[in-house]
Formats: sequence, structure tokens, C-alpha cells
Amino acid sequence: MDQGVEPAVPPGPARIADYIFLLRPMILIPVWTFYLLGAWHGRSASGLPIPTFPLLIGLVSFTALLGAVYIINQISDREVDLKGGKLFLLSHSIVTARAAALEASLLISLSLALGIIFMPALFTVLLLLGLGLGLAYSIEPVRLKRRPVLDVLANAAGNGILNTLAGWVAVGAPLEGLLVLAPYPLAVASVHLTTTLADIEGDSAGGLRTSGAALGARRATVIAAGLMAAAAAAATAVDNRPAFYASLISLPIFLIPVRSSKREDAAPTVLLPAKAATLFFSVAAGFLFPLYIPFLALAVLCTRRYYRIRFGIVYPGLKQ
Repeated sequence: MDQGVEPAVPPGPARIADYIFLLRPMILIPVWTFYLLGAWHGRSASGLPIPTFPLLIGLVSFTALLGAVYIINQISDREVDLKGGKLFLLSHSIVTARAAALEASLLISLSLALGIIFMPALFTVLLLLGLGLGLAYSIEPVRLKRRPVLDVLANAAGNGILNTLAGWVAVGAPLEGLLVLAPYPLAVASVHLTTTLADIEGDSAGGLRTSGAALGARRATVIAAGLMAAAAAAATAVDNRPAFYASLISLPIFLIPVRSSKREDAAPTVLLPAKAATLFFSVAAGFLFPLYIPFLALAVLCTRRYYRIRFGIVYPGLKQ
């Protein structure tokens, strides 16, 4: 969800914090959110209390895996990000590609080790599927990121299906009743399609023809709104109240770019629906897991402090 920015302060050599924030905590928020929602639905299906240890181990494992995938994506996108003036830890060679690849390898090893040692076998299968999908999204010759429609489907499958299933499996729930998770891939597809609009110029300059670039701003915003409406409808059909309320509250905000996409000042509204939907779904997860809200607040505050001190910029913000 990051738009182009330039560091106002010369960053200097890599620091320990750089390797932490290379995982991109702000886009890990949907990972955590949908994992927890999947766990809550799994608990509802099983009727048993949520086991804290497997829940947390699974969360750490999936965080490590997706953090590694995001690092690999940044390695692949170094030149595109340099032209777009964003994600400058790797694109500006603050962290070397070799060091980033080593970090990603260690995170993948940690993720799989936790899954194999502590979690059900199906959880490890989900990790491997997530890793395969993440590599296919980022690395040539497949590189789904540059393939219209497939880029959105890959994100819907990763964050909307595998993520929620991981939470479901982590709490030991039976596999019956999985249809209740149906709204989440639709919501994720809606959000991801919206985020591709913010990067059209930079992605196109770097040879990436994303769904946003292929569809154009107006058609993409209309489709994104339709997907969020479909998420609300699916939530109604399967009686998924967290997804219903989050998608229903998000939907009017998705209509703002639809109305403003022909105006010259539409750019600031492009990311608003994605940010709002992420917030509303996260609040839904926080309502079910109250400690999640202060955890998110801490993650946001630490991220803002890091980018302000390290680079002299305000991130995350309304426009980034």
C-alpha cells in the first residue's frame, strides 16, 4: 500500500531495525487479522476453547513465512521500487540483496520448523502452499504479480484462504463448516485490487502490468467495490457476522474512488478504501481477540517512529 516517497534523511548503513522492518509489518496486519478470524471461526465450529499455545505458535510461523515472502518480493522488485521511489531499504541498497535473501531463508526455516514440530501436519501443508504461492507471485518466469487478474487471485488465495485456514487448523477445528470463510477471499481481492491503483505509474515504468494497470482506475475501482459487495453478500449467506459487518461498513468507502476517479484530485482517495477495510476487519478481529488491538497500536506506533527517525518521513499515513 506504499506510495512513492523519498527519505528526507540520509539513511546510512543497515541497522538491526532495518532487518525487522524489512518484513513490512504494516502489510503483515492482514496476515494477522485473517489468521485470527480463521481461528475464531474454527473455535465456533469445534465448540472448544481456543488453545493459546498452538494459536500463538501458528501466528509466529505464518508471520515468519509471509515476512520472508515479502522480502523475496522486494528483492525481485528492487529496480521497480527504485524508479517508483518506494521501499528503499532494498531498492536504495541500504540492505543488500544477499543479506535480505539470507534473512528470508532463515525466516522460512523458522516457519517450517515451528510448523513441523508444534503444529498439525495440515498446518505445515498450508505453509508449503503459501511458500509456493509467494514464490510464484514474486519470481520469474511465473511472477504472478505482473499478470492481470492472476495477481489479485493469488492474493485472495494467500491472505483470504490459506491464512484463514491456517488459523482454523491451528486451533484444532474439524474441517466441516469451512464455507463460513467464503467472504474473506472476496474482501482480500477487493482490497488488493485497490492497492494496485496506487502503483500504476511505477509498476508500468518497471514493466509490471498489474490488474490496476490493465483495468485502469475507473474500472478497477468499480470492480473492487463489487467484490466488497460480494463479500458482504457471501457473509450474509453463510452467516459470518464479523465479515458481514466489516465488509458492509467498508463498502461505502469503496464507492468514494468510484465517484472521484474522473477528477484530477482523485489520487489521495485511491488507498482510502484499502486502509479502511483493513482497519474494519482488524477491529472485527480485535473485538474477538481484545489483546489484538493494543498489539496493532504498538506495531503502528513503532513503525511510525522507525520511519520518522530513520528516514524523516511519516509512514504509515493517510497517503502511504
